Amino acid sequence: MSSGFGISGGRGRCFSFFQDYAGCFASADSPKECVRQYEDYQECLYHRKELLRLKLVQEEWERQHKASNPDPGLLSFLPGFSKASS
Repeated sequence: MSSGFGISGGRGRCFSFFQDYAGCFASADSPKECVRQYEDYQECLYHRKELLRLKLVQEEWERQHKASNPDPGLLSFLPGFSKASS
């Protein structure tokens, strides 16, 4: 992935992040100085933070939706099967 070649032969989508990380690592006195560049490169490759944020937003939306629209029950469309009559 860090080769710089994308799927169609052009430049890879994360190559610029890799270059930033490699440049920092080559000139740094300590690898700890390049944590930010490493995290940016990893996020570009795997989207972990983006997916976590998406999951949290989806869970919050479901929580709010469930609070405002309580589940009527699986068979509530049939007469005599509503939760109110149980």
